[in-house]
Amino acid sequence: MNLINRSIQYALSAETGNTDSVVVGVYGKSDNLEINGTLTIVADDLDEGTTFDDLSKKQLFALATKKLPTLLPTLAYTNYQFFVQNDTPVRLTAYSDLSNNGSYISLSSTLDQSDFTDKAIESVGYEDVKSAVKTILSQEFPTSPTEV
Repeated sequence: MNLINRSIQYALSAETGNTDSVVVGVYGKSDNLEINGTLTIVADDLDEGTTFDDLSKKQLFALATKKLPTLLPTLAYTNYQFFVQNDTPVRLTAYSDLSNNGSYISLSSTLDQSDFTDKAIESVGYEDVKSAVKTILSQEFPTSPTEV
């Protein structure tokens, strides 16, 4: 999945004027997934001896995208919606989100019968949807942990 940087916002300390954290806006879309998020980078995410002011926009974006695969498995699946054609479910879209430690991720995943090999799409449930999305995420982000 090709990710793009949508924004960078610096949070400055009121006492020193130094950068305390940076929020990076990230967006990506593939055939089955759409991700929109803001990921907070804190000092602990930086290499020792590095400050936020030492880093370019490109480096900050790289830090944010490095965090993304570890956050994706913790998404909460809030809703899924079937799309019906001729009174038969043909696909569904699962909506997920995460708000954790200053980061927010919204993910929508479009699934069809090919994503459910052991049952008909009209009979899938919550765990089936989670499993199918997990499979797609592992293909799009091969370094993602497998726990969901």
